[in-house]
Amino acid sequence: MNTRKLIASGLAAFALAGAAAAQTTVINITGATAFRAAANTSIIALLGGSGTTEYAFDTTTGASAGATNRAIYRGTVAGIPGTVIVRASWSGSTAGIAAVAGGTPVQVFKTTTTMTTAGNGFAATATDFETTPAAFAFSDVAQAASTTLSPTLTGTPVGVVPFQFVANQSAWNHPGMKNMTDQIMNAIYSTSEVPLHFFTGVATDTKRVLATGRNNGSGSRASVLGETQYGFFRAVQQFQNNQTTQHNGSGQIGRVDFVGNNGNSSNSFLANLMKGQSDAVDLYDAGAEYETDVSCLLLTYLTRSDVILATADPDGDGPLRGAKALTYNGVEYSDDAVKNGAYTLWGYQWFYQAPSITAAETTFRDVFTATIPANLGTAAIPIPQMNVTRSGGDGGPILP
Repeated sequence: MNTRKLIASGLAAFALAGAAAAQTTVINITGATAFRAAANTSIIALLGGSGTTEYAFDTTTGASAGATNRAIYRGTVAGIPGTVIVRASWSGSTAGIAAVAGGTPVQVFKTTTTMTTAGNGFAATATDFETTPAAFAFSDVAQAASTTLSPTLTGTPVGVVPFQFVANQSAWNHPGMKNMTDQIMNAIYSTSEVPLHFFTGVATDTKRVLATGRNNGSGSRASVLGETQYGFFRAVQQFQNNQTTQHNGSGQIGRVDFVGNNGNSSNSFLANLMKGQSDAVDLYDAGAEYETDVSCLLLTYLTRSDVILATADPDGDGPLRGAKALTYNGVEYSDDAVKNGAYTLWGYQWFYQAPSITAAETTFRDVFTATIPANLGTAAIPIPQMNVTRSGGDGGPILP
């Protein structure tokens, strides 16, 4: 080969290398808000790890990347040339499945967003976002338990997500309120409230216990409704931590809103509500107050990771104790109780993909799902650690 051909060949190779280095692949993910903390940790680990991965998040919907509804990350992924940007838009499990199945655009940060290795948290406005379809969705429930049954999506289970029923802080004044059953679940969520004696068995315990919970796009809600045999698609009657002027902290809860079959869009709203005291709560319906200074208790369900946040001692040394976690059908939660079949309030966390994905998205899926198990934290239990399985889908029997 002559010198000119060698030079030309070298320049071509250099140009191709430069093009690969300049290439940017964008991955869009939506779905479960309950799993976003583990997703955040896994994305950072995949793209280079803490101190290397650059990211930003919207502080108006969460104080950290693991708690916000919108985040963006930048780094590199083995097998994908150049830079990889991952944009997260957490909207809820069944809402995420619907978006991925239908190619419906979701709200994500623009790729020009300023990212830092420490995390650029800022109060985002409409001009910081754009809308685009997502290739992937996390879901706390299988597609069969969602409201979008077709087209059938390919999904991979990436962990087991435990749930617990939780009462607000004032429940510590009632030692007899300690266990939740399927029967109580059906009674309270079909009517919006039951008297305390449903829990204690004492006729004089007439304090009202009000149901709170997630909206109809929530995988957490679908998992709990399925496991308790209430019915995935059956309407509930419940109250909501007001999403505009929400309660957050250990003080007195000022108001809750009756919303019927609606509910909170994120577990964080409910975890914040459960930290509070409920000696004089105002009840609202359609924005109008209809009862004042109601002495009551509040009940909800949360993922294990949110339970840890809600039940933490707010002043570090008492006398406050945070929210009160309940046993389920007489069984106290523990990781071992889940792994060995005694505690059954759990579901698989799924990672679903759009009907058609690119070669780069396929590579991302394979590397990402392999990264997740080591980064689950308290959000989920790795599937290989389970000694039991759930047969027949969400809410099905637990088998060896």
